[in-house]
Amino acid sequence: MVDKVETTVWSGEQLSLGEGPLGHHLRSSLVWCDINGSAVYEKPFTGGETRKFDFPVLPSAAGIIDERRILVATELDFRVLDLDSGETEITSAFPEDELMRSNDGRAHPSGAFWIGTMAKDGKGRPGDIFRLFNGSLSVLIENVVTPNSICFTEDGSWAYYTDTPTRVIWKVPTDPATGEIVGEREVHVKLEDDLSGGADGSVLDGDGNLWNSRWGGAAVDVYDPAGKRIHSYSVPVQQPTCPAFIGDNLDQIVTTSAAVDLAEPGDSDGAVVQIHAPVKGRREPIVRP
Repeated sequence: MVDKVETTVWSGEQLSLGEGPLGHHLRSSLVWCDINGSAVYEKPFTGGETRKFDFPVLPSAAGIIDERRILVATELDFRVLDLDSGETEITSAFPEDELMRSNDGRAHPSGAFWIGTMAKDGKGRPGDIFRLFNGSLSVLIENVVTPNSICFTEDGSWAYYTDTPTRVIWKVPTDPATGEIVGEREVHVKLEDDLSGGADGSVLDGDGNLWNSRWGGAAVDVYDPAGKRIHSYSVPVQQPTCPAFIGDNLDQIVTTSAAVDLAEPGDSDGAVVQIHAPVKGRREPIVRP
């Protein structure tokens, strides 16, 4: 099942590990990271200049604080980045471990920020999924090798995540007011055996459908609220990493991608690619770090 739609390169920087795209509805721009390149990028929804913010550490995911500032999760800590001035400020830190880094993350509707950690070489000990809320950092889920697909229902009652090598996207109940886990997890999606690659980043649309970038599968898949795959869109990148909504009405969708470890990267690998399919997007919550 492959849906035939047009795809175009939306932003052509060929990044090593493009990740963490954030549709910043207060600025009408997309923000995303190059983890291996130690940089954060921003580009207006309507096109124009792409800005680059160099970091001294590895950034991976972000959340909206206000019109100017975002919270950026890095390998060591959380930093507030002022997108107008480029200035950064460290606000809190992970437990010290030079072998680990942050990976996928997203804001819960409560304002809590979920962020996963993993081994820098992808082969070390498992990481964890943390929750940052009102200045307090706590572990929610332990022993996750490659944390991805973190996203939430609009009312904050459910969270989704995956450990990519397991090929399962989990669903777990959360407290809408705090983003804390309040029950047992259940299987939401088990990738079909004939699907290549693994589940990477995800975002939930306004109809409750989960859009997932399939790393190594050159595709973005859409699952309905019951976990049934209803669409699959081929993309011109071998390693799509995470989708995000863009446009003034958030009715367009893009995915970041990665060129890392590809023997023969294509012309678009590492770029941000737009899928010209109908979508009802959602605004990202405001973070309360």
